[in-house]
Amino acid sequence: MKTLPDRRTFLKDAGTLTVSAALLATGAQAFASADAENPPRISAVVYDSRYSSCREFAGALNRKGAAPFDACADIAGLWYGPLRDHLAAHGGAVAGLTTYSDSGVCESFARELRLSLTYEGLHDSRGSAVLTHRVRSIGNVLEIGPVLRGMHSDWAQALGDALARTRLAEAPRQWESSVACTLLPGDHPGFLRSWLLEPLARGRNFRG
Repeated sequence: MKTLPDRRTFLKDAGTLTVSAALLATGAQAFASADAENPPRISAVVYDSRYSSCREFAGALNRKGAAPFDACADIAGLWYGPLRDHLAAHGGAVAGLTTYSDSGVCESFARELRLSLTYEGLHDSRGSAVLTHRVRSIGNVLEIGPVLRGMHSDWAQALGDALARTRLAEAPRQWESSVACTLLPGDHPGFLRSWLLEPLARGRNFRG
């Protein structure tokens, strides 16, 4: 029987992490159970282990108690298997830094669980030597956008930390946006999307 990795091991190996979906599925409850008495607002983070920025983003949220799920495997299998089981047991929001196609799949499955998009970030380097970040959220974007300005290789970690500590507006509001640029990571695939899916407030869908 394999020994489950503890949180410290996950963070130590984040730079080269290539964990199988099966191991993450089994280990998710182990990460979350440590915070059972004070569960994190963001209880799960979906990331793509092929890219360093995604691993750093997941590491930042994992430090705040979110269980990591690798989208590099079967994304639909996650939502109908270990991720759904995790949310049924622990509730909370789901954050992610993934390819655009995977983020769309996540948003679609999340609607079945009454989770709605309250934040998104577009991280685009296509045709450019720099990485441009366009972020928007339901309220409080000024607590998220500025953390990216002046950042270099640590932008994904800073973004994960900001999402973990920022409570977005519960009432429906206009989407607020912010733009920043950072240095381009060597393994950036050209375009990534960060997102946050939270339980619906009073039955309203914030998508728009």
